[in-house]
Amino acid sequence: MAAFQDIREQTEQKVMVHLFSEIERNPSFTQRGLASELGIALGLINQYLKRCITKGWIRASQVSPRRITYFLTPEGFKEKSQMVTDYLSRSMTFFRDSRMQCEELLADCKAQQWSKIALIGAGDLADIAKLVGEGSGIKLEIADINLPLDSYDAVLITDIINPQGTYDVLKTKIAANRLLTLRLLHIYKEQT
Repeated sequence: MAAFQDIREQTEQKVMVHLFSEIERNPSFTQRGLASELGIALGLINQYLKRCITKGWIRASQVSPRRITYFLTPEGFKEKSQMVTDYLSRSMTFFRDSRMQCEELLADCKAQQWSKIALIGAGDLADIAKLVGEGSGIKLEIADINLPLDSYDAVLITDIINPQGTYDVLKTKIAANRLLTLRLLHIYKEQT
């Protein structure tokens, strides 16, 4: 649950930084256009804007009956700066932790003489694993959880959205010693 909460907060912070940046760049943006650009619901953009106005980070000015212009307040600039700093710090920490844990895991795979590892879950963690695997002699491939995985020596969960759910599905398909996880995903493994 903690991993999900962290991801939710990071996503929210990313949306807020994008919102603040868009207001700086184009105060007359449309909520519909911004929602489409971010891939979120129009009502959610509206909620973010209302919250920012309530907190004093944004000021709104009605230009016409159907047009509102938004401005960042000094508090809004300060908040955006803090969010960007937090985001970069968290991103660097995530990268360092991921890299270190992938290096340890790939060293173990090499000791087992495994040469082909399936990555279940596309995204940043899979990219980091592939980067770490460069030149290691171990082939890392993103694979589909629904396809047979017997052509791989092991399977590594790189799904950061629902790592526990992915593990729960895979534990019935893959031998426990060949189902690999990283500590940073906080996957609970029942002891039998």
